[in-house]
Amino acid sequence: MNMEERLQAVVSQAEMDGVKWHTIVHGDDTTTVPTENGDVPTVAKQMKDVHDEVVNGVIDYLTECRNARDVTLQTKTETIAIKNETNTIKSDTAIIKDETESLKNQSQAIFNNIAAATNSSVLTIQSEGSTQVSNVRSAVAEQVAEATSQANRAEAATSSKANLDFSNIAPTAAAKTGIIGWIAPDWSRRQVLSLNTDVTITKYGWVIMRNVVYNSSLLGYINGYEVFHQYGNYGHWEEYNSFSFLVSPGDVVKLTGGELSFLPCKGA
Repeated sequence: MNMEERLQAVVSQAEMDGVKWHTIVHGDDTTTVPTENGDVPTVAKQMKDVHDEVVNGVIDYLTECRNARDVTLQTKTETIAIKNETNTIKSDTAIIKDETESLKNQSQAIFNNIAAATNSSVLTIQSEGSTQVSNVRSAVAEQVAEATSQANRAEAATSSKANLDFSNIAPTAAAKTGIIGWIAPDWSRRQVLSLNTDVTITKYGWVIMRNVVYNSSLLGYINGYEVFHQYGNYGHWEEYNSFSFLVSPGDVVKLTGGELSFLPCKGA
């Protein structure tokens, strides 16, 4: 096989892999794609399978809660005749009923959050998948052009040397570069966020929590979890500290003092 045939084989393989990858990302929720290592379900099918498992689990959990509530109410009815324990059982039954209703509401909220997150993940993966396929194709085309130029200047090279050079056109290298470039912070779009209030993030990006007065005390939160605690009191802690965190759309951040900044990802 001569140089041109090898290059053409590489391009053909990359295009076939690109088609399979496109089907995996954009296929419907019943499709599986055959690969060299076996069938791979599409992203939509994976999300549907996970969604179905979660929904079934929530339904079972709600059924158990309703059964527990029914048993509790029946117990209340049967124990009314016991005079000395009537008031205690009535109070306990009311508490259990309220807790059961609360569990039902929490289960519904969990289901709604999972459904929203699933839909968001599908859209994000589909978008990122299309970008990576495009990056792979562009990288392969550039590497093939470069390899052709090198081949014309080095026809006397050995076949082992030629094979070593072909490793430079592996699409995984371009894909990794694309991913790293996507998540890198875009300093040109830095935003200063409000302090002492819950701020909802709308894009993928980086949050920077920074102290600006060395003797101040402040707290930083993400989704209600304390992630940053700065304490200063003249000599105990005399530093200007800062931390950065990668956050997703929908995350809620809060800083009680200092400076709170947000840098969107370059790909967002």
